[in-house]
Amino acid sequence: MRIFMRASWLLIGLLVLSLYCDPMKDVSAEGVDDLKWQMKQMEEVVKKQQEMLDNLKYKIELQEDIAKGSVTAIDEKVIGEKVDEYFEKGKGHGMWAEFMERPKLGYKKGFYFETADKNFMMKINGRLQFRYSYEDRDNIHDTDEQQDDSSFRIRRARVKFSGYAYKYFKYKIELALASTGTVDGSKAVELYDFWASYNKNPAASIQFGQWKVPWNRQRVVSSQNQQMIDRASSQDEFTMDRQIGVMLHGKLFNKKFEYYTGIFNGNARNQSSNGNNEMLYIARASWNPFGAYGKGIGEVESDINFSEKPIAHLSAAIAYDGAADRERFSSTTIDLDPPVGTGITLKEVNRTSVVAEYGLKYRGFSTSAEAYWRRFDDIRANNIDSVGSGVIIDRGFFVQGGYFILPKKVEVAGRYSLVDFDDERDEDAVRETSLGVNWFINGTHDNKLQFNWIRQDNELPSSVSRSDDIDNTYRLQYQIAF
Repeated sequence: MRIFMRASWLLIGLLVLSLYCDPMKDVSAEGVDDLKWQMKQMEEVVKKQQEMLDNLKYKIELQEDIAKGSVTAIDEKVIGEKVDEYFEKGKGHGMWAEFMERPKLGYKKGFYFETADKNFMMKINGRLQFRYSYEDRDNIHDTDEQQDDSSFRIRRARVKFSGYAYKYFKYKIELALASTGTVDGSKAVELYDFWASYNKNPAASIQFGQWKVPWNRQRVVSSQNQQMIDRASSQDEFTMDRQIGVMLHGKLFNKKFEYYTGIFNGNARNQSSNGNNEMLYIARASWNPFGAYGKGIGEVESDINFSEKPIAHLSAAIAYDGAADRERFSSTTIDLDPPVGTGITLKEVNRTSVVAEYGLKYRGFSTSAEAYWRRFDDIRANNIDSVGSGVIIDRGFFVQGGYFILPKKVEVAGRYSLVDFDDERDEDAVRETSLGVNWFINGTHDNKLQFNWIRQDNELPSSVSRSDDIDNTYRLQYQIAF
């Protein structure tokens, strides 16, 4: 304001001086022209002074606005629109266009980059599970290898690459990291998953490569998202694990119905060839009565999202493999021709497996169960061509549940599992009882601490032993995933 006042007084002074310094002339034609010229000059001076005053006033007001720092929500919206308009006009021109064509980088449940046209994207994830276990073995056959054990272990160290390519192709590459020089000869880096899936039509997508075959749900659920530290012992017995093959799958009726059907080698992961002309065939169907059960068969087990409405699934699957190997039996004679002795490894076994499942989640409570049935027939002993008439049938199940006593933070969980082997097996049954507590530190599976107590009772047939092997394991595991 001081500058404005000084400029005003300066203008008044100039006007006064011009009136007193110029002599009055006769009012003649020449004098009139001279007066007009002086008036024009004066108007130009006044105009320039007014422009100077307006400029000074604008600068003063601008400084005052900056000092006040008062930008309203409306002003912010207007500024944002102007910036967006500027960037929009800048597309396709110069440096801004070059910048816009670069991949988008960021972090969203993993580090990722994405092309500007959204046709390609890759996400990188890492995961580490650090575990402490104390095993209290209680049996009458204690040897040096069967004594109690207390140990630390890196249970899993994984690196995963996932995303999409050419817009409709989803893919996943997962590597398992381990130390070298171990007794079991494990590799420093091993390929676990490598698959691609064409998903333009959600009702009929095709997938090929190596991954966990979609036979039973608990095996497909990532170990990162499990309710208990380990999967059920019955699941471990009946699972199909990872295989190389091709699959057709889809979701129908507003994701209430899911189906999976596939053909696989049947000889586990990372095998360069099948070794025979028999394949593993799998078909699976799921019904979700309340809508989609999460993202699919690999959905997390706990109700960490505290579902406001119930979600559930009923599922069943069947698998057939004409060349299942490495199955052991204990009877001195199985009904084969020729007879099979105790402890013989049978090969080229026809195996049929069936599983039925359910799952339910609601307001922090979750429960799931799987029941298994498996049949071996057309047994060939030690690659002898004679075909036996014996039939081996195994059964099993598990039921599991959990509840968040502190929503999205602390969960208690439990599980009971049973494997009931055929009488011809070298084990009669395996029973597992587990209790656990989970602390989700950040409210997700990515950063959690778990404690489990596991009692496993290996019931042996009377022909083998009069006592059972009983293990009590106390397990603590921390997981960090990013």
